[in-house]
Amino acid sequence: MTFLHPLVLLGLAAAAIPVLLHLLERRQPPEAEFPALRYLSEAERQSARRLKLRHLLLLLLRTALIVLVVVAAARPLVPTRGGAAHEPTALVVILDNSPSSGVVVDGRPLLERLRAVARASLSAARSEDQSWLMLADGVARRGARPALLAAVDSATLSSRRLDLSAAVQQAAHIVDAEPVAVREVHLVSDLQRTALGGRSVALPHGVRVLALAPLDVPPANRGIGAVQVAGGAVTVSVVGTPGAGALTFRLHGRTIGHALAAPGSAVTLPLPRLGAGWWVGDATLDPDELRADDRRSFVWHVAPPARVRAAPDAGPFVGAALAVLRESKRVADGADVAIGSRPGPMASVVLPPADPALVGETNRSLAARGVRWHFVGPGTPGPIAAPRLDLLAGVAVTRRYRLDPRGGGTTLDSAVLATVNGEPWLVRDSGAVLLGSRLDTAWTVLPVTTGFVPFVDDMVNRLARGEAALATADGPPRVEFQTKGVDTVGATVYGPDPRESDLTPAPAALVERALGALVLDGPRFAAARFTGARRADASGVLLLLALLVAVVELGVATLGP
Repeated sequence: MTFLHPLVLLGLAAAAIPVLLHLLERRQPPEAEFPALRYLSEAERQSARRLKLRHLLLLLLRTALIVLVVVAAARPLVPTRGGAAHEPTALVVILDNSPSSGVVVDGRPLLERLRAVARASLSAARSEDQSWLMLADGVARRGARPALLAAVDSATLSSRRLDLSAAVQQAAHIVDAEPVAVREVHLVSDLQRTALGGRSVALPHGVRVLALAPLDVPPANRGIGAVQVAGGAVTVSVVGTPGAGALTFRLHGRTIGHALAAPGSAVTLPLPRLGAGWWVGDATLDPDELRADDRRSFVWHVAPPARVRAAPDAGPFVGAALAVLRESKRVADGADVAIGSRPGPMASVVLPPADPALVGETNRSLAARGVRWHFVGPGTPGPIAAPRLDLLAGVAVTRRYRLDPRGGGTTLDSAVLATVNGEPWLVRDSGAVLLGSRLDTAWTVLPVTTGFVPFVDDMVNRLARGEAALATADGPPRVEFQTKGVDTVGATVYGPDPRESDLTPAPAALVERALGALVLDGPRFAAARFTGARRADASGVLLLLALLVAVVELGVATLGP
C-alpha cells in the first residue's frame, strides 16, 4: 500500500487523545464497608465490570475513528486490476512513424492506428509521472502531457528509418535514470523484422517494455530498392513481396521506357545519348498499399570528351585504344589528360617506365606534383581484383611494381581502385592515376582483352579527371546539387531506406528475445499499461468505515447506565 499524501499520516498522533482522556477519567473511589450494604457488593462488582467494558469499547471506537479519518486523508492506494490511479511512473512512448507506417490497411494508413495507441498511453499518464515521446528521428521529447499529445497528433510520415533495438535501449536508459520505482517503455510500431537491428537490448533491472503486436497478415508491397547509372544505362532493383510490377522510366519528366520487374530482380534500360551536363531522372512502380517506396530519383553527370595526349613511351596498345575512342568521339586531342611514365601538369595516367633505371626519376616527378604514392620494388604476379571495375576482375598480371604511399600517408582523394595479391595495383591520388604494370602484353594480358578500350575510356574520362561526387541519403525522393562557385561539383539523391519496403513483421518470440518486450494485441496492450504500478484509492472505503464507527460509538455512548 502507498499513499498520495504520506505527510498526513502524522495526524495519527491524535489517536492517543482518547487514551489520555480515558486515563484521566479513571478514579479510585474511597472504600467504606457498611455491614448493611454488604449484600450490594456483588451487584456493584457486576455493574463496575460492565461499565469498564463499555469504557474500553468507547476507547477503541474513538481511536479507530481517528485512525480511519487520518489514513483516509492520506489517500491510500492499494494494488488492483481495474484502478485508474497508479504510482509515479517514468514512461517513454516510442511512436514508429518511419516510411513503412504509411502502408494503407482497410482504407486507412497504419500510422493512424499507431497514433491512437500512443495517444492512449500518454493520456493514461498522471501529473506525477515523467513522460517522453520518441519518434523515428530518435529524439526523446520530454514534456507535459498536453504538449506530448499535441506532438503525437501532429506526427506525420517520416522519411527516416527507426532502429527499434537502438530506440528501446535509449528509452530504457532514460527511464532507468529517473528516481521512481516504476519504469515503462511503450513500443508502438509495425515491428518490421528488418527494423530490429543486429543486437539484443540489455534492459536495466525493473524496466518494463510493452510492444504493440503487428498485423497478422501485412499487405503485399513492392518498392524500388536502388537505382544506379553506369555504362550509359540505368539499373533498377526491386524489393518487397513476390509479384511482378510495372516500371516506368522518366528523364526530366519525359517517359523513356517501361519494364516489368519482380522483387529480387534488377532491370537495366539503356539511356539515350545526351550532351554534357547533369541529368536527372526517376523510376516509378505502379502504386500499391505503400506509396513511399514507389518512386526513386537518379542522377548522372555527362562530361565532355577528355582531351588526351599520350607520350611515346605509353606504348602501341594505348595508342590504338585512343584511336578507337577518337573515332567514336569519346576523346579528343589535347592536354586535359596526359598518359605516360611522367605526370603532366593536369590530370595524368602514370605508367611505370620500361627501364628500371628511370623509376627514381618518375617517383621524383610524382613527388613534385604532390602525389603521395610512388613505385617501389617488383611485386609478385597474380590476377587483378577490382570490386569497382568489373572490366579488370580476374585479368592476369605477369609483371608489376608495388605501389606504396610515400611516408605512410595519402591525400584526401586517395583511393585504391584495384589490387593484385592484396597489394595496390591501380590507385588514384591528387589528380593522377598510377598503374603497377605497363599496358603491354609482356606485363599483363589486359591489352588483348575486350575490356581494354572501355578501360582506357574509363581512365581518361572518369578516373583521371575525377568523378562527380554522388551520395545517397534517406528522405523524400529528390536530388540536391552541391556547388562550388558557379560549378556543380556533386549531388545527393534522397529516397527511403530499401529495408522499409519489406513489411514482414518479426515473430513475437524474436521481439521478446531481441528487445525484452512483451508483445500484446490492442486490447491486452491497453489493459497492461501501468499494471505494475496500478493502484485504487481506498480513501472512500475508509471514510465509510469511519462513518460506521462513528454511529456505533454514538450508540454506545448514549446507552443508559
